[in-house]
Formats: sequence, C-alpha cells, structure tokens
Amino acid sequence: MRKLPILKSLHLFEAVSEFPSFSRAAERLNMTTGAVSYQMRLLEDWFGRRLFVRHSSGVRLTSDGEQLKRSCASAFSMLERGCYELRRRNAGRSVVVGCSTTFLSHGLLPRIGRFRKLYPDIDLVFETEADLDALAVGALDVLFVAGPLKRPLPVREMHTSNEMIGPVCAPATLDAIKSPEDVLSVPLLHEADRLDAWSEWASAAAICLQETRKVVFDTFSLAMEAAKSGLGAAISSQILVRSNLEKGELVAPFGFVPVNRSIYLFVNGNARNNAAVERFERWALSDILSQDHQPSPFGAPTWQIKQAAQSKLPDRRLLTSSR
Repeated sequence: MRKLPILKSLHLFEAVSEFPSFSRAAERLNMTTGAVSYQMRLLEDWFGRRLFVRHSSGVRLTSDGEQLKRSCASAFSMLERGCYELRRRNAGRSVVVGCSTTFLSHGLLPRIGRFRKLYPDIDLVFETEADLDALAVGALDVLFVAGPLKRPLPVREMHTSNEMIGPVCAPATLDAIKSPEDVLSVPLLHEADRLDAWSEWASAAAICLQETRKVVFDTFSLAMEAAKSGLGAAISSQILVRSNLEKGELVAPFGFVPVNRSIYLFVNGNARNNAAVERFERWALSDILSQDHQPSPFGAPTWQIKQAAQSKLPDRRLLTSSR
C-alpha cells in the first residue's frame, strides 16, 4: 500500500498553485476560500513543512511548494497520458477533435457533412474545452487553434495556414458599396472580443479606415447574423464564412487578405497510425485549411488590395507543415 497524501489534495494543490491567492483559486474552482485554505493546511501538515508563503496580497509557493508542483505536474501528466492511451486503445474508427465553439459552429459543422459522406463509418467526437496540453496527453487526436500560441509547444506535429480576413455583408448591402472606400458608408459590425478586426483588415489592405458608425455584438455568431440581415458589414476569417458565401447568404466584396496570424492544425503523434485520424487530417487540410479565394464583383480593387496586403507580409507558403 502506497503511503501518499490523498490524491484529491495533490490535484487541488496543483490547481491552486496557479493562482496568486486562495480567494482567486476558490472563485475559479467553485469552492469557498476557507475550504481551499483548509485543504492546503492539511497538505502542509502531512509534509511537515510550508508549501505557501502567506502575505497581505495573497500567497506564493515556497521552494518546497515549487518542487511539489513540478512533481505533481509530471506525475499527473504521466497518469493522464496512460489513462487516455488505455481509453483509446480500442477506440477503433473514431476521431476526437478539439476546437473553439466558434470554429466548430462556423468552420467545421457546415462542412462536416462532406466528411461524413466520404467516411460514414468514422465517428467524430468534438471537444470545445480543450488545449494543447490535452492533445499532448492523448485526450485529443487533432486540435484546431487560431491566434498566438505559448512557446515551447508540448507537441510537434502541426500544419500552419495564414489566416485570411475580409469584410462580408448581405448581397443587398452591395448597392451601397462600389469601392473599398464605400465600406465607410455602412455601419461596421464588430465582435466584442475583436474590436481591432476592422483596423487589422484596413492595415493589411492598405486602406485608410476613418471612424464611422459602429455596432458591437457579444459574439461572432451575432455579428454574422446582423451582417446577413443587412445591418452592415462585418469582418470575418474566410474559413468561418465559406459556407455562408457558397449559399449566397453573405458576399465578400473585396475578397480576403492574409494577416500576420495563423490557423494551426495539430495532430497527436501517437494517433497517426490510426487510419481514421489520418483520413480526417487529410480531409481537413483539403477542405478546411485550403484557401481558395472567393470571387469578387470588383475585380480590380480586390486585386489592388491583395497586392498591397501581400507586400506587407513575409514571403511564405500559405500552407506548411512542421513534419
């Protein structure tokens, strides 16, 4: 029989050690501050030494606490990896896909029917609360990530694609837009978490974007619904509106320009011998991360925008692999 502290206490300690105070930890962990403090005190009593230094503004780990944190991280990662390897051993023809809710709703689900037609016997499981650490331990087979990443990465297998963004609007809104500068004549729809999106597009497209009428929405989905309803023009990643463009619900009057940001597709190295994962990866590269430019009704202005944007980015392939 192993003589260790209660496993739950060690797991709680690892979580609490990420916060500057017990109160902040308690809030995030849905516990009371007293309960967190009590559990950490019990753990300190078991070791017979202090794991935290208490001060007026919160807590910090002692050197012993730092050592225990490293031990917990290593042990729990090994245990987690072993559990998922066992769980996935007889998974057969299934793929666990991690991505954000927005990417799943607008990037994957509108096109996943194509994959299902090609491979009706492959089961798909989607996880929207997942990250690179989950991929590294085997909780996921593939993971889509957009935006900056923390370095170093816990996994190596990945594909990278430049993100393409551009204004989108309802077909009827085109009556008010005859050139890129005319976009200022309609309300600019913003997503609350991406208030700089219009400025980013204007910079990439080499267009002077002055202050104009602005409408802000809580989510990307609401901003797109507003654009489809004719309330104005919104900025979107090409991947997220490809289905809307194909259906004619939205149009991209000036096409899409590359920005200095990427969309990543990570694949768990241990899952590469799984035929289902290999097929999903191949399909995602051709159907999701491919960058077929949408036609524009304004040929010349769109060409000028793309030329200006390309001159501002480093010369690299749109789709690369680290393998």
